[in-house]
This record gives sequence, structure tokens and C-alpha cells, in this order.
Amino acid sequence: MGSWTFRNQSRIAVAAVIGLLWTLPARAQTPEERFLEAENNFRFQDYAQAESMLTALLYPEVLLTSTDQIIKAHEYLAACYFWMKNDRRLEEEFTVLLTLAPRHQLDPFYYPARLIERFEASRKRLSELHLIDPDAPEEPKMDDPPPCEGREVSIVRRSWVPNLVPFGVGQFINGQNTKGALFLTGQVLTLGMNIGAYAAIESLRGSDGRFSRGDAVTARRLQVVQYVGLGTFGALAIWGIVDAFMNFQAERRTIRVVPCPVLDGAGAALNGVAVCAHWQ
Repeated sequence: MGSWTFRNQSRIAVAAVIGLLWTLPARAQTPEERFLEAENNFRFQDYAQAESMLTALLYPEVLLTSTDQIIKAHEYLAACYFWMKNDRRLEEEFTVLLTLAPRHQLDPFYYPARLIERFEASRKRLSELHLIDPDAPEEPKMDDPPPCEGREVSIVRRSWVPNLVPFGVGQFINGQNTKGALFLTGQVLTLGMNIGAYAAIESLRGSDGRFSRGDAVTARRLQVVQYVGLGTFGALAIWGIVDAFMNFQAERRTIRVVPCPVLDGAGAALNGVAVCAHWQ
């Protein structure tokens, strides 16, 4: 009896210890460990997961302390946007990367020529705007303090309701002005065709509301034109709405490059250029 009680008590104690260990929270990863995990996801071409992890390390506050890791994180993030076909965010990350390291180079062994060409085009554009100096000598690397990266982040969430409006409204709001103009022109012309054909049919009616023998043939032909115009307008309207939703971004972000504030005394090291991320 005593042996049985002892065995049961031992089992209960072991179960309690296992339950306690199970409920203990896992150790939180450091930013450096999260960067290594994001880098691993990037190398295994899981770009969506890598983009999510790198964004959390860089925005709205830079969590990394190593200059090399910060620059590499922006490089990986830009490459993720390249393969995810997000051109706007790609250019923004190139701007941040080149602001931090104007002489930075992408390794052609790892990146396609088209990505490197876009990177060099961004370097040329920023140089022409006198925002960076790619010919400036590199400063000696310093692990401490981290580079100046003061950021002003404002997030504006956009409503999806305007995407339901025809006449290219969704395309104009998404910044696709050429596509919006094409949808607007096509829908105005087809709707005008429908209305014009209807007006022409009504003008052929006599005072008794009927058509003469000759006008009846013309009215039937105009009716076909009316239905074709209405059907084409409806197809273009649906196409425009679907296209607007496919290119819709709930949050829009732009980046402004501004001088970093120069501080006196102990903070005098914070001089240079800061990258402020402003969301619209």
C-alpha cells in the first residue's frame, strides 16, 4: 500500500513539473537572432516571411545595433520587394540603403542583373538630386554608436470604397493615371454610345409612339448599338473595379530624406542625414 502511494505521488510530481515547464514562456529572441532567422528565410526564398520579419526590425524603430546588419537588412528588404513585384517599396528601400551607404554594391553572384540595374539607377537619381555623394570616401566603420536614423512615421489607412466607383476612379487613387485615363475614356465612350442610341431611337417615334416601316428597321439597328454600348460599358466597369482591388494598398508610405539634427556636446555624433518614413 505504501509503495503504491509513493509511486502515485512520484507520478503526480513529475506531471506537475512537466506542466510547469510547459507553461513557462519561451525566451524572447534578440534582434540579432531575429535578423539571422530573417536572413535564413530570405536565402530559402521565403520572401513574404523575410519581408515581414525585416520590416519589424527596421520600422517604425530600428532595433538592430550593428551598422552592417542594418545595411544588409535594407538590402534584403529591397530584394524581397523586387521579387514580390512591389516597385514603390523597392525604390523606397533603395533610397534608405543608399542614404546610409552611398557606395554600397550589390553582389552580382546573388542578384539578377535587372535588380542591380535598378539599384544603380536609384544611385544615379539620388546623386543628381545631391542627396548622396557616391564618390565620397568611406568613413571608418564604428560599431558604436549606431548610425543616425531618426524617423517620423505616419500611417494613413485608405478605404476600399472608392474602388467600387467606375470611370477609372480606383486607378487614379492607386496612382495609375494612364490606366485610369484609359478606363475613363472607354467607359465614357461606351456609355455615350448607349445613351446616344437610345436618344436616336426615341427621336424616330411618331406622335403616336410608333415607328414607320422604314424607321422601324433603323430603330432595330440602333437598339443593337444601344445594347452593345451598355454591355461594353458594364464589362469595362467590372474590369476597372477588379483591377482597382488587385492594385489596392490599404497603407501608403513615402520616404523623405532630411538632414539629421546636429546636437551639441555628448550628442554631437548624431550629425549627417536621417531618413524619415512618412506614411500617407
